[in-house]
Amino acid sequence: MIIKTKDRTQALARIEDILDPGSFMEIGEHITAHLTSFYDPGEVTESDGVITGYGTVDSHLVFIFSQDAEVMGGTFGEMHGRKIKDLYARALKAKAPVIGIMDCKGFRIEEGLDGLDIFASLYAMQARAAERIPQIIAVVGDCGGGMSLSAVMADFVFIEKEKGNIFVNSQNLVENDLGGSGYISAFDDGRYDWAEIVGNVQALIRLLPPSADYDPLPAAVTDDLNRPCLAMAEHAGDARYIIREIADDHYFFEAQPDKAEDLVTGFIRLAGWPVGVVACNEVDGENRITSAGCDKATSIVNLCRKFNLPLLTITDTEGYKTTEENEKYLPNAAGRLIKALTALTTPKINLIVDRVYGSAYSLMNSKGLGADYVFMWNTAEVSILNPHQAVEMIYGRYDAELAAKYEETYTSAMALARRGYVDKVIQPEDTRKYLIGAFETFINSK
Repeated sequence: MIIKTKDRTQALARIEDILDPGSFMEIGEHITAHLTSFYDPGEVTESDGVITGYGTVDSHLVFIFSQDAEVMGGTFGEMHGRKIKDLYARALKAKAPVIGIMDCKGFRIEEGLDGLDIFASLYAMQARAAERIPQIIAVVGDCGGGMSLSAVMADFVFIEKEKGNIFVNSQNLVENDLGGSGYISAFDDGRYDWAEIVGNVQALIRLLPPSADYDPLPAAVTDDLNRPCLAMAEHAGDARYIIREIADDHYFFEAQPDKAEDLVTGFIRLAGWPVGVVACNEVDGENRITSAGCDKATSIVNLCRKFNLPLLTITDTEGYKTTEENEKYLPNAAGRLIKALTALTTPKINLIVDRVYGSAYSLMNSKGLGADYVFMWNTAEVSILNPHQAVEMIYGRYDAELAAKYEETYTSAMALARRGYVDKVIQPEDTRKYLIGAFETFINSK
């Protein structure tokens, strides 16, 4: 048997793109495939198709692996899997994030059950890590079968837009089984070019604490804490504008930007502190919540729980999407979001920015659901129904004077404040300074 020394490959170059220059320490570089009397290809390459080690991102310790599709046909074998599993064990002990760069054509059939067993061990290790440390995956080539399950167990999954391909079964297999061009894909965080993926990974390492055992660290603040938020009322319904206008230096890291746009989610900083965000967003002229949006929001809320991050919700919705498809899945999805919000013990603030109708008000981090503070723009309103419809139902006819009285008594910002459902009625342009002040009241809870 000939053992080939591993070349400096694109797999290593990708690691070096992410880490601080000169910080990478490779471990296990001489490991080779576990050969048997049945499987002896005559030549193997050191590293067994995956480069593993540790380094830093902006001086933050991370553990990282990068699969090499040029070795052993780009397949996953026993020693390959053991290297990744051992990397996770070290990361858990060191309380540091794991970054994975996946490019794997599938399971190495020649190694039989040994490979399957290490797959199961890797899954178990990732499940342990799921509640302790950040897991960030970049899919830069094929990622199928068992590796696709490994990928989607991570907190974030970025797919390279030209070559990234994540699936449970190969496209040909699905076509043969189902007919047509069926394709099974994962719920990912979007498709990007490699430079964008590098930026996203680095941004998350800066934002998130290294493990659930630590509180997040503040960044230096260069933005004015009392900066007025410009044209906010004019942009009601545009969640991304509102979020960026509130955030330090207008920076917003958006999660799953291409999924369920009725709820926009991600992370910002306020007075230097990282904060998770869930915001209602107008899509195709309407502002209604979907089951997919609820699941997307639940993911961010659970990350806030896991990493001790406060949560800001921005509420502006006409209710739930009224389609047959949404009706099937909404109760369970909304229930999951409610459970996540009530389980979250970090500071929670709700900002009501425009019209909110129906029970979606209760869902979106309302005072009754446990919000620590609720702020409401002076132009916003909350009602069980549109005031026009409410008056018609109560009185059997529409009357403008009665509608105005109904709004003043039940739906206006001051009406909610008088009944204790809102802690402060604010001008839209003052949003940033009030949110910062409220979050800072919890500074000693960190």
